[in-house]
Amino acid sequence: MQNFKEKLNRINPFYVICGYLLLLLILLLFKIYPYGYNISALIGIWKGFAELNPDLIDKGFVIYNDGGYDGQFFYLISKSLFTGGVQSFPILDSFLLRFNRIGLPLLTGVLNFFTGFHFYPMTTLLLLVALHIYSFQVLYKILDSEIKYLAYFYLFSPFSLNSILLLVSDSLFVSITLICVYVLKFEGYEFYNIRTKINPFKKSIVLIFLVAIFTCFVKESGLIIIGTILLLSFYDKNFRITTILLLAIIVFLFITQAFKFIPKINPGTNPLGFTDLIDYPLFGFFKSIQMNSINSLKSLFREIAKFPIFIFYLILILNLKNIKRIRDIILSIPIYFILFTAGVGEVGYWLSFDNISRMFTISIPWIILLKQENKAHKDYYALDLSFIILILLIIRLVFIKVPMTYYIF
Repeated sequence: MQNFKEKLNRINPFYVICGYLLLLLILLLFKIYPYGYNISALIGIWKGFAELNPDLIDKGFVIYNDGGYDGQFFYLISKSLFTGGVQSFPILDSFLLRFNRIGLPLLTGVLNFFTGFHFYPMTTLLLLVALHIYSFQVLYKILDSEIKYLAYFYLFSPFSLNSILLLVSDSLFVSITLICVYVLKFEGYEFYNIRTKINPFKKSIVLIFLVAIFTCFVKESGLIIIGTILLLSFYDKNFRITTILLLAIIVFLFITQAFKFIPKINPGTNPLGFTDLIDYPLFGFFKSIQMNSINSLKSLFREIAKFPIFIFYLILILNLKNIKRIRDIILSIPIYFILFTAGVGEVGYWLSFDNISRMFTISIPWIILLKQENKAHKDYYALDLSFIILILLIIRLVFIKVPMTYYIF
């Protein structure tokens, strides 16, 4: 096994990236094949929201008669901001919930403002892939030489891969998180393993602030990541970093609260609160088990697919056994957060592989960072299991996926 790891460390990352891109291309073609290779099928626009926002839907886009997915909300927000301005907000399921995740719409909006929103699915896909690969390279640079091979588990993360193919923000959130970690490293603060003195005259204060606040705007879970690093910097008595990150959190909270006072917005067709989306711990998973409904290969695979995710959840609990000191508790806050959100997630999350898998996107790179902090950290085969989940995802996309009914707008 040790020899195998050494061989992985000697592989040129360029060739691994090429392998990843080839896999992504194959899965992309299989995913859009049932829709005449129309890449707009990735957005997941449901006819209900197309009818509510007809001026925002580009001609030739795939519209699903049933279903649809969250990628449509990022698209609608992005196009409304960059074509109609603040006077033409779209009608969503829950305006404030979606608008707080404005990071991806802003990035894609800037790109498509010049190219045209007809190219939105392609530019968004390329953006997410490019940032995922860049964040892989960042992680590869961060890791010590003997464990650089661990970065390959992140590159082929099934959670990030699925997020990219859904054109949602989870993979972007993880990419920006790793970039934030790297920016802090460049500044001289490595919150894992190494204590270094900072040069107080460095001029990257603004960069740290912007990356930290953008991490939060991509997904509100960024508050947990930035909050964790803030606590670590405070524990390490690095009050300069603490102050910058605290300011970023305060500004983020102020802006998101200000969103509530935007005039003439539609609250949405289904503005659910947090309590509407939770259940008792793990009740969502057990309620989702429907063995009596198995009547096809698709339904069988749907039931089987959720169990590796549940096992991965249990393995994350075991990872907490590595905690030996106060600093370990702080470092493990993102793991606690994943366990909480997935644990109390209601049955609708566990019924959908797409929904529940997105909750674990940050787990793989964070476990890798924990292993960088402590080489003796036992992941209890979490990274190995992620590879099995990747195989199941490939099977699902290539062999099991059943096309939804659709029409061309």
